[in-house]
Amino acid sequence: MSIRHESAILTWADPKDTGGSPITGNRVLSRPRCQAAICTATLMVCLCAGYHVEFKERNSLMWKRASKTPLRLKECRVTGLIEGLEYEFRVMAMNMAGLGKASRATEAVVALDPIGEVRAVNSEGVGEPAEVEKVTELVDQESVPDFELDAELRKSLVVRARTSIRIFVPIRGRPVPDVTWSKDDVNLKTRAHIDTTESYTLLVIPDCTRYDAGKYNLCLENVAGKKTGFVNVKVLDTPGPPVNLKPREITKTSITLQWEIPIIDGGSKIHNYIIEKREATKKAYTVLNTAWQKCSFKFTDLEEGAYYYFRISAENDLGVGEPAETPEPIRASQAPSPPENLYITDVTADSASLAWTKPLHDGGSLITGYVIEAQKKDTEHWFHVAAIKALDFTVTNLIEGEEYTFRIMAVNASGRSDPRESRPAIIKEQTSGPSFDFRGIYQKTVIAKAGDRVKIEIPVLGKPRPVVSWKKGDAVLKETQRINTETTATSTVLNISEIKRTDGGQYSVTGKNMLGTVTDTITVLVHDIPGPPTGPIKMDEVSSDYILMSWEAPENDGGVPINNYIVEMRETTGNIFKSTGLVDGIEYEHRVIAENLAGLSKPSKPSDPLYALDPVDPPGRPLALNITRHEVTVSWTKPEADGGFSITGYTVERRELPNGRWLKANFNNILETVYTVSGLIEDTVYEFRVFARNSAGAVSAPSQPSEAITCRDDIEEPRLNVDSIYSSNVVVKAGEVFTLEADVTGRPIPSLVWTKDGKELEDTGKLEIKVSAFHTALINKDSLRRDGGTFTLTASNPGGYAKFAFNVKVLDRPGPPDSLIVTDIAAEKCPDHDGGSRITGYIVEMQGSESEKWTQVMVVKTNEVVVTGLTQGEEYMFRISATNEKGVSDPRALSMPVVAKDLVIAPMFKLAFSTFSVLAGDDLKIDVAYAACPKATATWFKDGVTLKETTRVNTVSNDKNLLLVIKEACRDDVGTYSIKLVNPAGEATTDINVVYIVEKRESTRK
Repeated sequence: MSIRHESAILTWADPKDTGGSPITGNRVLSRPRCQAAICTATLMVCLCAGYHVEFKERNSLMWKRASKTPLRLKECRVTGLIEGLEYEFRVMAMNMAGLGKASRATEAVVALDPIGEVRAVNSEGVGEPAEVEKVTELVDQESVPDFELDAELRKSLVVRARTSIRIFVPIRGRPVPDVTWSKDDVNLKTRAHIDTTESYTLLVIPDCTRYDAGKYNLCLENVAGKKTGFVNVKVLDTPGPPVNLKPREITKTSITLQWEIPIIDGGSKIHNYIIEKREATKKAYTVLNTAWQKCSFKFTDLEEGAYYYFRISAENDLGVGEPAETPEPIRASQAPSPPENLYITDVTADSASLAWTKPLHDGGSLITGYVIEAQKKDTEHWFHVAAIKALDFTVTNLIEGEEYTFRIMAVNASGRSDPRESRPAIIKEQTSGPSFDFRGIYQKTVIAKAGDRVKIEIPVLGKPRPVVSWKKGDAVLKETQRINTETTATSTVLNISEIKRTDGGQYSVTGKNMLGTVTDTITVLVHDIPGPPTGPIKMDEVSSDYILMSWEAPENDGGVPINNYIVEMRETTGNIFKSTGLVDGIEYEHRVIAENLAGLSKPSKPSDPLYALDPVDPPGRPLALNITRHEVTVSWTKPEADGGFSITGYTVERRELPNGRWLKANFNNILETVYTVSGLIEDTVYEFRVFARNSAGAVSAPSQPSEAITCRDDIEEPRLNVDSIYSSNVVVKAGEVFTLEADVTGRPIPSLVWTKDGKELEDTGKLEIKVSAFHTALINKDSLRRDGGTFTLTASNPGGYAKFAFNVKVLDRPGPPDSLIVTDIAAEKCPDHDGGSRITGYIVEMQGSESEKWTQVMVVKTNEVVVTGLTQGEEYMFRISATNEKGVSDPRALSMPVVAKDLVIAPMFKLAFSTFSVLAGDDLKIDVAYAACPKATATWFKDGVTLKETTRVNTVSNDKNLLLVIKEACRDDVGTYSIKLVNPAGEATTDINVVYIVEKRESTRK
């Protein structure tokens, strides 16, 4: 390579790999197929191979080609270099397949003519260098920086959004100038890509937006001078957001907004605006207008008191731009209410001091200030005084002796409030005695909740200004960091932080000036939470789904009546108290919280743990079964209700009368309802009581205490205590089990015997007899009809005996009617056994002599029936079946057929009982049924002697019954009575015994 100040000559070698095609040569692109169409054959040749040479300045990124067409030779002269700049060169080979990779770039060389020594050359070689007589110093030439903008940049550079802004500016200057690009006095290095060499500078902004539009400043500077210029860039885009969006007027139902046109119009004129709104509680905007032309808009039909967001978007030829949105919701509101309590706090010879409080209502938007006006007496004109933001103001430059009235108006975004006027005041130096304005404190009483911060502000009047002091009770108020006073221009203030119950009481405030002293009192009431309810919590009633409990009120009610109580509970396995329903069988603790107007008290102490179970009723009252000098055996009945779980044991307690404490008498679980308490003191009087416990752990209330029992050896006649259900018949069905049981008392312990029909009963597999010291039970299994009857229990000891008869009736199907006879074609006699259930009727059936079929004749409830419609002389068979609630009995047939004809039947007795007893003095009635046809004559005998009728003894007879009545029976009436019946068919005799007469007593033992 050879370099000069304006050019360079390059040479190179062929590439090692030509790609299978020569680097230099010609290529035939096409040959015409139709020779007739073309008179002369022509080859179309294109140069398509060779070399391309490129060069660039050292600090540049852009390569330039030295020739427009490929070079055939391996040598090239590059021109257009600038003297003094450094350049790099590279070569690329091209064949028919295309352009190959570039060679490695040369080292940077300076475009300068070479400086050096001179040597001669001949056939023998190079000679010695010539001597230089004078050395010439090369000095860089300085030139002022300069640049040239092409015609497009001298105008405005117009680009579309999201394309690239590209500004290429050639530069020159000696030495190479420093290049600076800026926009709005901001360096562009962070936004733009800037490429600067010794001959040009290039600024590129990719993917531009509307915000990239504007003036781009270029500054070139070196030691020779400085040059600046700019390029205007217009980016065609949608407009930016409107600016200064704010409400201009706000009313109850409308809001008027105003704004200014966008700073960036997107390179196109703004045509219109899009108006949108949304309620603060919603997310979607509603479009109200898409072609609005003005810079203000009134939103109407708004809901009073509601909050709204608004946004405005500008539109140009390129579309709708970014919206401007209200940063905070705007409330559809109104002007505020007037300020409260406008006071004239001070008057001098040329001024008046005013003070007021904020309006009660701000109209729905922030109070921005206050406007003060004044009016002279006898004029109607109000003149403006001031517009301020504070709550007090001193009006100056007033005329002494004139009377003024002042008024003030609050201002918010919706406008001004109605005015609040002061009382008239004469402008002059005034003096007045001290006074306090208590209108802001109702009945001079302040009520506060404990823990609150209390601020009591009392306006102070008086001229000169009074000196104020405070007392609590009779002592001067001691100020602390928590309790202190302060004085403002118009009032005195008492501050109490975190007020306590002890801070309540009477506070006196005293004002004093040269004209006098005034003292007044206010009352501070502190409402605090109550103390915890007083325990212990009493469980009055417990069940599986509710608990009835009680407690005492708190000792301290906090100065406020208790409103209510909150009951909480928790499972004993948990640590959180809650207020929900109970779960059966879970153990709970309970606590109570009192509540008044000040809040909730601390909880009471938790109750003793208990189970959510139905209550266990207390056992029956203990009875003494056996008493000795040192022991007492007591028994009791089981609780009527076991709480849903079986009773698992009892606890017996005793105490000495009259003032002894209850002591536990057993140390092991008692399973039975009898227990012997030992270790007692002779001749000491005791009481006993019993607790029951079930399998869930619930314990009953104590039983009723026993009678007072004295420990000594006594004899007591036996007594049988039988349940009232045994006072009447015990009725069971056949096949069932019946149990007879009784408790026995007596001293010494009685012996017990069960009998039936005079025979002592023994324990068998079917009949089980259980006997303990104070209880016995008889259990009959698989009951039969014959198991019914009277069971007698006898208890005896040296003190006597006691009996009780249990009557048992076993219900079964009835037996067949007995002794079926025909008397005047009549069936008589009831079944010998009714099955333990009342006979409800009889089924009568008939069979003719020539028939094998039984025909039901009728169903009757009596034990007599007349069958009619029979044929004289015919032979018939009859049978009867009895019915009760258990079913129909087996039939009972006549022993032989009967012939339908008149019959003669000998007398026959139908006795229900053969032995009668009566109490002395009662009437004795003996009723005997009989059958006879024709009617029989009856004769009564007593002890073999014909019975004489008297006013006390009478007999009555009819065709079916005989009746003997003896009034006011006595022992002489005991004996054997005989009856004789006689008719043509025969006679019959029967005996009836009155075994003994029981003397009537005032009371009988149960």
